[in-house]
Order: sequence, then C-alpha cells, then structure tokens
Amino acid sequence: MFRFLLILLFILPLIANAQTSTETPEDSLGQNALINKSKKLTALEEREQLRILYYKPIYFAYGEPSSKLQFSFRVPLAEQFPLNFAYSQIIFWELQEESKPFQDATYNPEIFYRWDYDRKSIRSLDLGIFEHNSNGKAGADSRSYNQSYLRANWAFESKSWVVQFSAKVKLLYDVDETNRDIYDYVGPVEGEVKFIQLFDSMFDQLEAVINVNPGGKWGTEFNKGGYQISMNFHVGGIKVVPAFYVQYYHGYAETLVNYDQSVDEFRAGFMF
Repeated sequence: MFRFLLILLFILPLIANAQTSTETPEDSLGQNALINKSKKLTALEEREQLRILYYKPIYFAYGEPSSKLQFSFRVPLAEQFPLNFAYSQIIFWELQEESKPFQDATYNPEIFYRWDYDRKSIRSLDLGIFEHNSNGKAGADSRSYNQSYLRANWAFESKSWVVQFSAKVKLLYDVDETNRDIYDYVGPVEGEVKFIQLFDSMFDQLEAVINVNPGGKWGTEFNKGGYQISMNFHVGGIKVVPAFYVQYYHGYAETLVNYDQSVDEFRAGFMF
C-alpha cells in the first residue's frame, strides 16, 4: 500500500491542471495598474505554466491475480506546430502476494502530430512518427516492439449523449527476438468506441468504452486479439474527484511478458 501511495503522489501532480491567479494591488492609479501590466511579464508567466495535458485514461483498478495502474500525459513540443510527446505506463501489480511485486509493466513513449478540425464529425487526425512498447526487462522475459500509426478521431452528438470513435492503423517494426510472433496477437488495426453521458438520470457523466484489437498480420484473427470494456461514472449526489471505474479484459497481449496467453480479467477501482 505504501508503494501505491508513492505512485499516486507522483502522478497526481501530472493530472492536475494548475491554474494560478495573480493579484495586483491597486496603486494610486487604480484600474490603470492592471491595464498597464507588462506584456513581457505576462508572456513569461504563461511560459512558466505547466503544459502537461491529459492523454490516455489514468486509473487504478483492483483485481485478482493482478491489479492494474495506468498513468499518461501529453506535452505539446511547439506552440505553432502540432508536434506532441506523450508517455503512458501500465503496471500490473500482484497485491495478493506477500511482497506485493509488480508482475509486469508496459512503458509506452511516443511522438506524434495532431491536427485538430472544427468539423461536426471529425475531431482530429494523429500521425504517430514513433511509438515504443516495452516491459523494461532483460533476458528471456524481455518484450518490445516499435510502431508508427495513423489515427482518426470522430465525435457524434445528440441532445442527451455523445459517441466518440477512433480508428488506428499501425505498422509494427523492430520487434524483439523474444516476441517475434507478437503479430499473431497484436494486429495492425485498433478501434475504440466511447459512449458519454448514458443513463444520466441514474449516473453523473457515465462513460462506456469498448476497445477492439484483433490479432493476425492483417487484423483478421478475432480469436487471438485483445478486447476491453470499461465504464467510469459518478453517482449522483456524491461529490468526489475520482470516478468509479470498472474494467473487463478478454484475450491476449494485456501484458507484454505473457502476450501469448489468453486472460479474462475483471477489475474495479477509480479513474482520476
């Protein structure tokens, strides 16, 4: 539990959007003191603000035999250029064991372009120049591969709910010798569908997400892929920052170390 608290202390500052307000005491000129504030000083203050943005979901979900912790952030690399750096990490934690060891971890840095659109349906287009996936281990337990991708993101809105959809086409390369057959379990196509604000009479801001990643070289081996269903929601009247979170995973490649073993995992916890 102490290790979990340390990790939370590390990731919570990353997901907090720090907003600072500068109070300027009025001088003999009153309102003119605010109007005449140095533009250079304002620019410096804006530059010093933390520009770490939310990327993938951040959550802790308890389960057996392993609990799951994910944190993620995105950083724009240029003010007038849509180049981004992002980092995500998934930790599989065996809390039932006496020493509370980590079963595996996935380290996932990436660099990508993102073009935003103002059209009614398409929201953005992402071009992944480089994305790395590895578990940071050596020897026989080492697992890693790189990929480049193209991802399109759409959104459709009605009076009461929103549907977001993304499709990702990726090219795997630099595959580690220890996981040469990972193509059988991690296909070249991923899809995500997110339903937002469902059952608003019972829940506050309920989101249901379906992730699909069929296996096979061409993404046609549906019996070898990985599939995840998750929900996060607030219960009406309970004012807490984290949302309640439940997740079910079926299939392969949830962990890199056991990518060729099928699992059925149900977990519950909190999303931040």
